[in-house]
Amino acid sequence: MKIGFPNHPRKNIIEEIEWIGKNGFDFVDLFLEEDQAVPEKIDVGKLKQLFKNYNLDVVGHTAWYLPIGSPIKFLRETAIKELIRYFEVFNKLGVEFVTIHAHWPGIIFSPKEGVIFQIESLRKLVKEAEKYNLKLMYEPIDTFNDNVENISIILEEIPELFFHLDIGHANLFNRKPEEFIEKFHQKLRHLHLHDNFGKEDLHLPLGCGIINWERLLKILKKYYDGTITLEIFSKDRNNVLMSKEKLKELWQKI
Repeated sequence: MKIGFPNHPRKNIIEEIEWIGKNGFDFVDLFLEEDQAVPEKIDVGKLKQLFKNYNLDVVGHTAWYLPIGSPIKFLRETAIKELIRYFEVFNKLGVEFVTIHAHWPGIIFSPKEGVIFQIESLRKLVKEAEKYNLKLMYEPIDTFNDNVENISIILEEIPELFFHLDIGHANLFNRKPEEFIEKFHQKLRHLHLHDNFGKEDLHLPLGCGIINWERLLKILKKYYDGTITLEIFSKDRNNVLMSKEKLKELWQKI
C-alpha cells in the first residue's frame, strides 16, 4: 500500500507538493484543474525536481466537473479537448494512471442515456490517452446514478478503462463500498478514502463518519495493495496526518 494526498488546485502547487513531501506521503494525487493547477500554469521542470527531492510518485487526476456525459455533443467534445491538454502535462511528468470522472446529464435525461453519452466520450479519451502513454481510470461521483449496474456497463463496454473507487462516494444512497470492491477488484487501480454519514459527500477524516474502516480494509486487503489517496478536506491538516497514521495502523493490524 502507498498513501498519497492531493494538492489543492486553488492554492500554490509548489507549496502544496512541498507539504505532501515533507509529511511523508508516498505520492501526490496531482489535481490539475482551475485555477492554480491548470496546464498553462504548470512548470514541469520544477514539479519533476520536487517529486525527485521528496521521492514522490504521482497519480494523475482531472477536474471532476468536466462534462463528458453532457447531452450536448459540443460540450462533450470540448471536455475531451480540455482533457487532452491535461494528458500532455501528465505525459511530460511521467504519469502512468490518470482519473476521469463520471458525469451525468440533467434529470430530463435517463441514466441509460447518461451511460451512452459517457461511453462515447470515454472511448475517444482512452484512444487519446494511449498517444500519451497514459492509462485512464473511471471514478464514479456522488450521485444516485453512480451505482454498480451503470458502472458495470461502462467498464464492460470499454475494456481498456480501469476503475478508481472513491470509498466516500460508494457509501452514499444506502450503497456499500464492499460491493464495489468485490465487483470491480480486477479493474481496481486506485482509491480515494474519506468518511461520511451516508447522506452527503463530506470528505471527513477517517473515523468521523459511519464507515467501519476495519471491516472495509479487511475486505480491500484481500484484493488490493496499491495507491490510496486520503481525499480529506479539512482546514486543519493535522486531521489528514492523523488519518494517515490510522490507516497505517489498521492496515498492519488486519
